[in-house]
Amino acid sequence: MAELVVAAPPPPPPPLLPMTYRERLGQFRILEEKRFELIEELLEKLEKTEARLAQTELDLGSEQNVRRTLQAEVADVTRTMQAQVTEAKAKETAMAEQQAKRPFVLVLVDADAEGFLFQDKYITRKAQGGEALADEILIRIREYLRPQFEDADSLDIIVRVYANLEGMANYLVRQDKVRNLGQLRAFSTGFCGRISSFDWIDTGVGKEGGAGKKVRENLSFYTSNTHLRHIIVACSPVDLPASLLSTLPLHKLTLIESHPLPTALVTLPLKVARFTTLFPPPPPSKAVKSPRGRNDRERGTSNDMGRRGDDMGRRGDDTSRGGPQLQLMQQEDDGGGSTWLVIQPDRNERSKSQAVGRDRERRRGGSEDGNESLSISIGPDNTVSVDSGRRRRLMG
Repeated sequence: MAELVVAAPPPPPPPLLPMTYRERLGQFRILEEKRFELIEELLEKLEKTEARLAQTELDLGSEQNVRRTLQAEVADVTRTMQAQVTEAKAKETAMAEQQAKRPFVLVLVDADAEGFLFQDKYITRKAQGGEALADEILIRIREYLRPQFEDADSLDIIVRVYANLEGMANYLVRQDKVRNLGQLRAFSTGFCGRISSFDWIDTGVGKEGGAGKKVRENLSFYTSNTHLRHIIVACSPVDLPASLLSTLPLHKLTLIESHPLPTALVTLPLKVARFTTLFPPPPPSKAVKSPRGRNDRERGTSNDMGRRGDDMGRRGDDTSRGGPQLQLMQQEDDGGGSTWLVIQPDRNERSKSQAVGRDRERRRGGSEDGNESLSISIGPDNTVSVDSGRRRRLMG
């Protein structure tokens, strides 16, 4: 067996030699110096901490001042906003009360536009037709507004119809629907007199598109009116470009459709309506109105005149041979043909004055054909020429 070896304990430290007083004093001096260094370090840190504390107190005071200023400004802004909100609510209430007093609906009609000439059952009955048209418009407009407004029956309806009465009368006379301008004026007078807020405005003979221009100006003016509840427009799409409509509040606008609307208008978020009891439906094969529709109405077309000339010629054949006669002839040429309307005077009346006329011509030294007649020709370019004896007048 291995033997266990036990280590000997370390020798005890040598005994401390006694220190002298000077040695002991030196040790105390070292301790004092370290204590002073510690005190200096603590004092330095205390001074820095006090400086930071003072700066922090200054910053805190500044922040408190800024916060108080901001709080005061916020309070002022809050009071101002509350006052503005209260004022805006008061104005809104006052405006609503004002609008509720006399709200109205405006109807603008360009009667010169293609498809917006009122039906024959109105325009052929003089003043009675105008009164019947006014009643029908009022009924149909209120009928259209009832699903949209609860107070539709109490809304004021203002209707303004713009048209060139002279040009319209000439067109209707050629269509054998009225006899003269006076009959059409009686119709418009009956329309205006039936309801006080209905007006028929004669735009007169002037630049093409006068009625359409009036409609555009009224449309731009009234859409900003606070009393306006809705506006209904019957006008050619040519006079209502999309650039104009896009600047208007479309929720207040309804277009009356006679012909199919162009794509530029269909894409806009606006209401479209038809009033078949007021305006005649368009012919199935007829295209959308061209901008020259009003000129056609004012001057008529040669085909319409040809048909009317045939009717008048047949009526002239049924009368006695001594009465005035109308003859319609057509001569073909390289330019596309021209139509001739020949008006012969009453033979009985001519025979009575023939002797006097001959005496006058003898005194003048001239002669005149016994078969004198008046010839009116309409060429393919709508040029009208009038030939009466020695005088000839051309109208382009």
